[in-house]
Amino acid sequence: MTTRTNGRSCRAPGSGRSTTGIPTGSSGSTCIRRTCKRRISEYFDNVTVVSTQSASGLDFMIGVYFYYTVQGLLVSKMYETAKDIALNLVYLVEKYGFVLNGARSYYTNRSQPPLLSSMILDIYMATGDMVFVKRAFPSLLKEHSFWMSGVHNVAIMDNHGRLHNLSRYQAMWNKPRPESATIDEELASKLTSTAAKENFYHQVASTAESGWDFSSRWMRNSSDMTTLTTSYIIPVDLNTFILKMEQDITFFAKLIGESTISERFSEASKARHNAIESVLWNSDMEQWLDYWLPIDGNCQGVYQWKSNSQNRIIFASNFVPLWLNAQHSGLERLVDEAKSVKVMNSLKASGLVQPAGIATSLSNTGQQWDFPNGWAPLQHLIVEGLLRSGSEEARKFAEDIATRWVRTNYDAYKATGAMHEKYDVEACGKSGGGGEYKPQTGFGWSNGVILSFLEEFGWPQDKEMCCSS
Repeated sequence: MTTRTNGRSCRAPGSGRSTTGIPTGSSGSTCIRRTCKRRISEYFDNVTVVSTQSASGLDFMIGVYFYYTVQGLLVSKMYETAKDIALNLVYLVEKYGFVLNGARSYYTNRSQPPLLSSMILDIYMATGDMVFVKRAFPSLLKEHSFWMSGVHNVAIMDNHGRLHNLSRYQAMWNKPRPESATIDEELASKLTSTAAKENFYHQVASTAESGWDFSSRWMRNSSDMTTLTTSYIIPVDLNTFILKMEQDITFFAKLIGESTISERFSEASKARHNAIESVLWNSDMEQWLDYWLPIDGNCQGVYQWKSNSQNRIIFASNFVPLWLNAQHSGLERLVDEAKSVKVMNSLKASGLVQPAGIATSLSNTGQQWDFPNGWAPLQHLIVEGLLRSGSEEARKFAEDIATRWVRTNYDAYKATGAMHEKYDVEACGKSGGGGEYKPQTGFGWSNGVILSFLEEFGWPQDKEMCCSS
């Protein structure tokens, strides 16, 4: 049966079967002094890569988007294309020591959320290609070293006297971003000192490194961009990704016969898991919370953990560690079933679950990584996390979220003829807004996540898939 809403057909495509409370402080200055040289080439040159890639959107060649694009390629059995994308990122690590924020020479001063190991794992699980794993393995070790380096590592002493090491975003840049120099300079114009402006530029670049550019999550004052303090925050999701990297390296090392490396990374993953639970877990909220470091301009060798340094504002990132439950055999569960149930119930009560998916935050600030926008990666991470928790209730909740997301993507596509980078989850079928650039269409991660959801759940035959008028 075909129904119509706003003049558009609601018939399913094809047969219906898928084949596929923040502490404050003075702005201070960053603990790291850098000499930043501006070269003309940094503003115009692309970074040469080795293989043809699928683009995320016309204006984007940013590696983090490709993890979710690869999800769609694997569903579509485009294995060689998926490998080409991964090998391009491997090449960047070989050349620069980390995956660049994008394939531009002016991005060599900042990275991005580290999802390369997860990409390699997913491709291996789909293809069983050991040669591919062996080719990528040294780069995974190199990327891990980058995130463990002194500029990224933070030591926290908990109240039991145990020392924990976690990671933060820390771009190696203190000038306007070449791709957005006019915007950055205009924002910085209200700051009076050179040091304050350089610190602001550093925080902007570090926020871009996070992928959440921009959000009230990183600001001491959500209405003032100059209060960005990203490099003083220990993010939940970054440390989740690095822990997943350590799990993946453990698995790969064992697979290729590197037992010493496997044992070392097994211990590293256990240590980071303990750190996440000790520093970031909040038992009252039953969520993991970003941790704010003192903003005093001083470098502390070890920070003492304080409960009021956890950011108790709700963001979708608070639930990302659900994704940690092992998807490869031989590794222990990192979020047990009892805790998964608590976190799931906390998510249900959080206010983030909206008619068209999961909102990024509850604060409508005009920033694109805030309410009412929802983004494909966050839907995917949370849905996958719920699926991996193992309970039937969690699976039903995951399917409900996925259905909301598929519905809004489908209806918006029928209305506009395009897939969008973000959606307004408060209103089904509406693309998102906000931010410092024109909203993009295309769009690699939106396409990949939709295909992943359809592969997992199929087309929702028994549900209305048109938004109500």
